[in-house]
Amino acid sequence: MKKIKYVSNIAAAMLLATTIYAQTPSAQTQPKDPTPLNDPTVSDRLDKDFDSRNANMSNAVVNWYSTDYGYYGTYSNNGQDYMTRYDKNGNYVETLNKKDWSSVSPSLKSSFDKSPYKDQTVSSYWEVDDPSRKGYYLELSDKNGKTERVWADDKGQFSRKPYSVAANSKVRSK
Repeated sequence: MKKIKYVSNIAAAMLLATTIYAQTPSAQTQPKDPTPLNDPTVSDRLDKDFDSRNANMSNAVVNWYSTDYGYYGTYSNNGQDYMTRYDKNGNYVETLNKKDWSSVSPSLKSSFDKSPYKDQTVSSYWEVDDPSRKGYYLELSDKNGKTERVWADDKGQFSRKPYSVAANSKVRSK
């Protein structure tokens, strides 16, 4: 009887340790790093949509990337850096502009300081530029220089998925 209790205690301890580990940021599935978009058909489609939305910037150089959640293009205009996001189907999602982390709202800073990412350094910070949407994208560096990308919604909830993807998956799971 003592042997069964001992084995069940070890099994319970292992289950608890596995559960705790699975909830740490480094144990969660990290999306693959963005890669330069090399599909000319998709790139041309994104370029055309970008040009139609930004007629005054048709000469802008846009660097397109592919991610697990769609595509994004980075570009500059008058010294300001922007990122335009598209979903996996090539539909426009939003535009973000790069800002200095020191200009972050106190509520987002507080949420970040309470998040699992608080020990990392914010190396790049972007805010959604669309008036009807609110959200943030952060590139973080850990003490070993490893880059991690996270998103935050308007409530300061952090995710490794863009908040628009995370919100849609929550709706589908109900």
